[in-house]
Amino acid sequence: MAPVIVEALARLISTSALAGTRASLTLLCLGLAARFEVMAAPQEWMSSNVGLAVLLALVIIEELAEQDEDLQALFDLFAYALRGGAGALAASTIQASAGELGVELPQWGAALVGAGLATGTHHLRARMHEQLRGAGDSVLSPRTWLAWLELGGVLGLMVAVVIAPVVALGFVVLASLGGVALIAAKRAAEDRLGRRACVHCNARVRVESCRCPACKGELAIQRWLGQR
Repeated sequence: MAPVIVEALARLISTSALAGTRASLTLLCLGLAARFEVMAAPQEWMSSNVGLAVLLALVIIEELAEQDEDLQALFDLFAYALRGGAGALAASTIQASAGELGVELPQWGAALVGAGLATGTHHLRARMHEQLRGAGDSVLSPRTWLAWLELGGVLGLMVAVVIAPVVALGFVVLASLGGVALIAAKRAAEDRLGRRACVHCNARVRVESCRCPACKGELAIQRWLGQR
């Protein structure tokens, strides 16, 4: 029974985290898994023809938003709610599958954990994308490559969720640690290159700036241009 519980928890955490990165794609993969009777689905519409078509359309819209900075900024207005809901629904899928295996997971607890993990994952990746905003255009932008990497990673991890959920959980943990390390490394590099946090909005601005470009607040100049 213990290995089954570990497997159910690993699937719960993995799918919830993936929903915070690609909400529609995660739900589409879960719907396809339910369609082929690999896993159970909490909602019948997820595995129906209409449900799969709707989820596929949402995947296309979500990917278009991920590839464009302006669309992503507009999409971010309701992205937290969308991905939190997707995380709760993905967790409900795992809860239903665990019930078939004889493992009882509280439905409210699974949904709460799913929504919390999805929201936290989305917040972490939003911070990463914000750090890379404006650096290059189209294929030269590191945000474009990061979005493609996330897309391939979600597809691979969803396969691992079905085949080896513990492996998926390990990759989710490594990706989270990598994201935190990347943000910390970028902040340390900015500090060495002469940037500081704005006292009004905490945005990163140069020490030579007298006004924050983000909130337009006035700042004290810490180093004058030409000063060594």
